Amino acid sequence: MDKKKLLITGYPFTGTTILKSKVGECKNVYEIVNEGFEIRNWDIQFSGDKEFVAIKTPVLPLEIRVHGPNFLTTNPPNSIYKDYYIIFITRNPWNVFSSIIKAGFDPLAHITNHHLIEYNFTISEYLVSAEMFLEASKINNKKIFSIRYEDLFIENNKKIKHIFDEIGLIYDEIIFQNKSKKYQFRTDLNYNDGDKPEGYNLGEMRTWQINQPFQNMNSSDINIPDELNRLLTESPFVRELGYTDPRIK
Repeated sequence: MDKKKLLITGYPFTGTTILKSKVGECKNVYEIVNEGFEIRNWDIQFSGDKEFVAIKTPVLPLEIRVHGPNFLTTNPPNSIYKDYYIIFITRNPWNVFSSIIKAGFDPLAHITNHHLIEYNFTISEYLVSAEMFLEASKINNKKIFSIRYEDLFIENNKKIKHIFDEIGLIYDEIIFQNKSKKYQFRTDLNYNDGDKPEGYNLGEMRTWQINQPFQNMNSSDINIPDELNRLLTESPFVRELGYTDPRIK
């Protein structure tokens, strides 16, 4: 049985994990828990009779980052993503960066030592991701989709249901009210039902967060540097996405 491949991507803390967890609830989807950049044969061998194999990365794959999602419409023969369904997700950057700062990263850091993990949390990478999201949203391609995190929850989950239906995912509507299993951030992290973890261990906190009720977790409790606030306010990509500072009513 040939497998259909589904990639969920965006930027850290924009909802890639919870979206992938909901995709993983679909009856014809095998969910790869640990994130990666592509689906490999050794992933597929564990998928049984599932029609789809789904993976996520909160970092734009290099091929998409360099060329943009539009190049996928031409089906380049050498692209590893030419046969993929791709869902791009983004989120209000004021909320994103408040979470990133709590996790101990500096979005304004000038990375000179090529620490890729740190670089992935910078505002420059968010803006690249925002540009790719906007481009993806304008593409007329039945395998490329985009959704804002905030729009996952509106109108009885209408927009994400539409994407699932367009792709051909089989699901019960109850998955948006309740989960049928414990969601995993990584396979090496065990979720323990109970109170919010103390302190801020990234893996424990993210595992706890994705197992909370499926609802918009954005907040007006924003704590970011003035310079970061200025850059977000002045960005044409952020404006086109429709995002503003939640502290301003």
